[in-house]
Amino acid sequence: MIHSTTTLISHKDICALAKLTILVYEYGVSITPTNQHTIEDFVSDVVTGKVNKLENELRMDIIKDLSKSSPNGRVHKFFSNETCDLQCGITISDNNKRISVVFRGSESCYDWYYDLSIVKKQLHDDVYVHSGFHKQLHTEQIYEKISKEVTELLVKYSNYELYITGHSLGAALATLYGYEISREITNKVTVVSFASPRVGNTPFRREFDARSNLIHYRVTNDRDMVTAAPNINYYHVGIVIALKENKYDVYYNYDYSWYKYSIFRCWSVYDHSIDLYYKRLISNTW
Repeated sequence: MIHSTTTLISHKDICALAKLTILVYEYGVSITPTNQHTIEDFVSDVVTGKVNKLENELRMDIIKDLSKSSPNGRVHKFFSNETCDLQCGITISDNNKRISVVFRGSESCYDWYYDLSIVKKQLHDDVYVHSGFHKQLHTEQIYEKISKEVTELLVKYSNYELYITGHSLGAALATLYGYEISREITNKVTVVSFASPRVGNTPFRREFDARSNLIHYRVTNDRDMVTAAPNINYYHVGIVIALKENKYDVYYNYDYSWYKYSIFRCWSVYDHSIDLYYKRLISNTW
């Protein structure tokens, strides 16, 4: 069980991970996927005109910021599986001694929100998770391929920390992946999710929070509709950082009412935007 004495992730680190989730939305769209491509390389390509400037100015500014805070940061590996429509990047920051696994979600929750299945898949024992999330993560051994890269990197960079992150559908995949990989390695696993739906049943929540090498910071934005789904026998996990326009709250041990993440309160599509999540993060510091 997570206790209120648990140290909160630094504001600097959570903003850096939010930047990565935004970057992965551009990867493969505005940015050509190239393994070992550095953030600095991309910014240089934009300045010299080798690639087109991003139309979204906020995202262009974020990528420029990343090039300054992590000049040698690089995409070690980018996975794109057409069968299950999963995209995932593994990045390395030597400056921050951080290995990050970044899952890309859908920028529009309309693509999948109303198709959320209530069917569960048995993971182990009495732990059940959302069957759609599980299928997407395990189709064509994509989980094993990602984990092979991660475990090799953790051996090579033994003093680096492992972070798993994502937004929306990517947040659900990050939560599930973080739990599964934490059962296979002894390294500390830190999950930072943005706009995550619920992933598993009560035993999943219990087992997730009981793992000594796993911690989850679940970032939500006011009335984001995706954070209320699915709502039948599914439960959220982790420490909540709840953002609003001019304030934030931190919840440990699920000390918030059922109403907070119910469909009666969370109905906004606008609040689901990862760009808005980032704007509210930088306006609320700790």
